[in-house]
Amino acid sequence: MRTRLISLLIPLMFTGLLLSCEGQKSDNSGKGKPAVTVKTQHLSDTSAFTMSNGERCFILADATIDYPVATASGASVDSLQRLFAVLVLESGDSLSLQQAMQQVVTNSMHQYDFMEEPPSAEVADEINDIDEQRVLKYATSTRITPIYNQKGIVTFERVDVVKKNDQVTSVTHRYYSFDSETQTLIDLGQLFRDDAIADVCQLLRQQLLKQNNASGNEQLNDLGYFNVENMTVTRNFYFDEDGITWSYLPNELAVEAVGEPKVSISYSDLKPSACDGSIISRF
Repeated sequence: MRTRLISLLIPLMFTGLLLSCEGQKSDNSGKGKPAVTVKTQHLSDTSAFTMSNGERCFILADATIDYPVATASGASVDSLQRLFAVLVLESGDSLSLQQAMQQVVTNSMHQYDFMEEPPSAEVADEINDIDEQRVLKYATSTRITPIYNQKGIVTFERVDVVKKNDQVTSVTHRYYSFDSETQTLIDLGQLFRDDAIADVCQLLRQQLLKQNNASGNEQLNDLGYFNVENMTVTRNFYFDEDGITWSYLPNELAVEAVGEPKVSISYSDLKPSACDGSIISRF
């Protein structure tokens, strides 16, 4: 009987050991917890009017926005949401977060105010049944989403796309990085020493040459880069596990046909330029 009891206990002890190991593995995996938790808001609006030349103009605007609602530490996100509204949503200080999100769509509609005609109501059905020969259709969309969300850092990417008659006429990518622990915008001063900005700029120029297989600025000019001599360390950057990538808007560094050039520098190359307490030390 005793021997039988021991034989039954051994498998139970082994099972318990496995469960204990699995529990420890689960705890370790918690280290990858996102810096912030987000929720998604979708908004849209439409309008239509007849222009002085008799053409019918339809305008569609929509926005899909991931916005912060909690931090990994559980601290209030009020300060982070205010910064998000002002910087990412480009709203005024007096607007609430919900008002600021609605303002993104409103601002998209207002960019067509130069056409001067007042909008008409109930146009959604008309947009789906239009004569392409006599109608202009403009569509603007905004997508805001976190593309890096670890190590107490969240980087939001804002993509704005404009279409005319279903043809893309403009695309821009803007990036905003926040320290979720202090709920502040991560600026260049939190990354690099003031006296090292020129060194970072030189790294960017060297990497731009390398990724285009160019030996000098003249070859870059032939490829459509017209402003390499004035290349700067901008605030339009984002983080990933390997380094920091700077993105340049259309016509900022190169002709529009080149698009939005991106230049990535590894953390190991950037660390000599880091300031005391730099965010870079987290990688």
